[in-house]
Amino acid sequence: MNKILVIEADFNLAENLCRALEDIETHAFSCGTLEAAAALLDNEQYQQIIIDTELPDGDGYDLIYGMGLYESGDAPIILIVSNDRKPDALELRKLGIADYITKPFNISVLKAKVWTQFNRGKRNSSFRAISRFEAIGAGCRKSIIGEHIVAMDDYVFNFDTGEYIVAGKRVRLNRLEQCLLRNLVENKGIVLKKKALVDKLRLESRIRHIDETILAEVIHMLSDKLDANNYIKTVYGIGYLWVLAEDKNKSG
Repeated sequence: MNKILVIEADFNLAENLCRALEDIETHAFSCGTLEAAAALLDNEQYQQIIIDTELPDGDGYDLIYGMGLYESGDAPIILIVSNDRKPDALELRKLGIADYITKPFNISVLKAKVWTQFNRGKRNSSFRAISRFEAIGAGCRKSIIGEHIVAMDDYVFNFDTGEYIVAGKRVRLNRLEQCLLRNLVENKGIVLKKKALVDKLRLESRIRHIDETILAEVIHMLSDKLDANNYIKTVYGIGYLWVLAEDKNKSG
């Protein structure tokens, strides 16, 4: 999953942007100051960065040039600027900034700009490979219908709306269970190692106290809620997987 960093002082706007960007196969993080952004950029790799040029502790340009973001070219930068500070698009491109948008703006327009940058990156292979957590097995085989809907046997999982149907009945899942289910299902047939899965769940759920013991408990609860003991399997000493349908039928 792509990671985007939104650097925006307006908390409500930042939260709205993060929620909107989740719709296009991204996980978005936000912060509101140059100091916080610098700390995040030192510790994580992002596939795209959205920066407001007016921040409480400085100008967004200071971050771009101070950290050399424009030189690496690894993560396209989209600027958020006030209408009276509209930059020259050609000059921005010379400086390595991919795009900009002026306030006030329609979030759908910004989403389109973000998606354009991702598509451009796929075509020219200019992005670093998106790091995936360590797994055992061959390539991921998916049963995805649409962008975030999975249908198999008695299950229909809608990861967009948070609706999970088992044999025609709706099941409630908490945030951590939803994150776990998605990782298992989208990598079905692949054993996901415990430690790497813990790290992934901490990142996606933003619940920092998860450890391997808690992971085991959540696996058990998720299996019970979904009646999925034939699907969710424990590979002792290694990790967990959602088995492929043909494997389930062989063992049934």
